[in-house]
Amino acid sequence: MNCNDWPIRTIGEIATRVQYGSSVKTSASEKGIPVLRMGNIENGELALNDLKYLPVDHDEFPELLLDTGDILFNRTNSPQLVGKVAVYQGNPSPCSFASYLIRLRFSNEVVPAFVAYALNSPYGRAWVRSVVTQQVGQANVNGSKLKAFQIRIPSVEAQRELVAEAERHFSLIREMESQLTAAEVRSKGLRNKVLARAFAGGF
Repeated sequence: MNCNDWPIRTIGEIATRVQYGSSVKTSASEKGIPVLRMGNIENGELALNDLKYLPVDHDEFPELLLDTGDILFNRTNSPQLVGKVAVYQGNPSPCSFASYLIRLRFSNEVVPAFVAYALNSPYGRAWVRSVVTQQVGQANVNGSKLKAFQIRIPSVEAQRELVAEAERHFSLIREMESQLTAAEVRSKGLRNKVLARAFAGGF
C-alpha cells in the first residue's frame, strides 16, 4: 500500500460541513442537552466527565446537534493543546458542542477516524504549529485554515483497514499502560510494606 499514490485532498474539499459550535453560556443542569467543550477531548477520545448543558428548546438546535462520526477539532486552547481532535461516537445522544470546537462532517467516502488520526499524528500536529496564531496566551486555528489542511485519501476500504490496524495497536498500548499502572500500584504497596517493617524494627 503506497501512500504516495493516494490523491491529495484538503479538508475543505472532502468535508460536507465545517462548523463552529455554540457560544451561548452553558449550565450544570442535567435537564438539557449536553455540550462538549475543549476539555472533553483527551488523548484523541471524548471524555464525558464534567459536562455542561443547554436547554432542550435552545434556538440553535437541531442545527448544532452532533451526528455519529462527526469530528470535533479544538480550534482555541493553549499552544500545546490547540488542534486536538476526537470523533463523536453517538454517546451521549443528543449532544451538541461549544464554540471553541469545530465540527467536521464527511460523506460516506471518508472514514472520520482516518482523518482524526491524521490530524492527531505528528504530521497533523506539525501542521497545527505551522498555521497557529497566538493572542493573549491562547493559540487559535480557525475554520479557514482547517479547510486548507491537506491529507492523502485512499479508498474507503484502505481507510478502514488502516483505522483498524491503528486501533489494534492502540488497544495493545492501552493494555500495556494498564499493566504498568497495576505494577506501579503493587510496587508502591510493597515499598510501603518495606518501609513499615523497617521503621517498626522488622528487619
